[in-house]
Amino acid sequence: MALAVVIVGITHWHAPRYLRMLAARGARVVGASDADAAAGAGVAAREGIPFLPDTAALLRTARPDLAVVLPRQDRASMEIGIVAAHGIPMLVEKPMGRNAVEARTAADAIRRAGVFASVCFPNRYLGIWDAYRELVAHDALGTVMHAHFRTINGPPARYVEYGVPWMLDPAISGGGALRNLGVHATDAIAALAGDRVLTLAGGRTSFIGYHGAAEDFAAAIFATADGFTATMEAGYTYANMQEGGDYEWRIAATGAYLHECNGRLRIHRRGAALEERAVPAPHDAYAAMANAALDAFESGSPPPVPVAACVRAVELQDMIYQAAASAG
Repeated sequence: MALAVVIVGITHWHAPRYLRMLAARGARVVGASDADAAAGAGVAAREGIPFLPDTAALLRTARPDLAVVLPRQDRASMEIGIVAAHGIPMLVEKPMGRNAVEARTAADAIRRAGVFASVCFPNRYLGIWDAYRELVAHDALGTVMHAHFRTINGPPARYVEYGVPWMLDPAISGGGALRNLGVHATDAIAALAGDRVLTLAGGRTSFIGYHGAAEDFAAAIFATADGFTATMEAGYTYANMQEGGDYEWRIAATGAYLHECNGRLRIHRRGAALEERAVPAPHDAYAAMANAALDAFESGSPPPVPVAACVRAVELQDMIYQAAASAG
């Protein structure tokens, strides 16, 4: 029988991507909820999905096999907690809260319930990571010395157009470009650091472009005691509304230099010719990410992206916000 799925947070701007992926997979979307009852009912009606504003009522009524949880950040720990308390496995959108305390609360609820939960980190499915794993498998990567991760999307007004103006209110969203986009970079930095402690060498946020309550841009540099250094940038500073904006993922190791930028992957192995090929951009990686999570769930395997990874990424974000606030 086809997988029965509910969408918690149907007005989220990523919901259409999950609906397309679920339809392609043959899953049945049997219901939706949303904190904005009027807007949520409208979206659900257009998609032909039964709607209930209250998530607990939705879960009792629809009895789904799995939930795709796309909550507003200020409601994330509560909504995730409700889904976990009902014993429903989930695919959950980052950052799981407005800060690490809230993300940790959500993760703890999932852990106590013992339910399957995988975090939506599509950038983990970029081509650069396939190349990275291949090099590691052949003992050809060497020592990773430094890395850089950049995600720059269009102006903040895009979230008004998407019908989620709350994204520009840090009291609800937990921040701006750093919280929303920078989480992909901090997740990548944490993944490369592994068990090593990361120290923040410097972090700044900027509001110079649009002068809103949420920052337009953020940059930071992290390091480990043994010398690994990583930098990141996140911004709403791409002047055009083109999907995907500008992104760049770079990993420099003694055995190879990996560089992915705007759909092109370049691999320069030590002593070899440059390799270059087209790869899916981050906004095209959602299907791979979601399908990997559902494959794991259906096979009884562990979640591809455990919630603890999201907590660690958000902890690094909090460090940047704290440093930026101290800098004035």
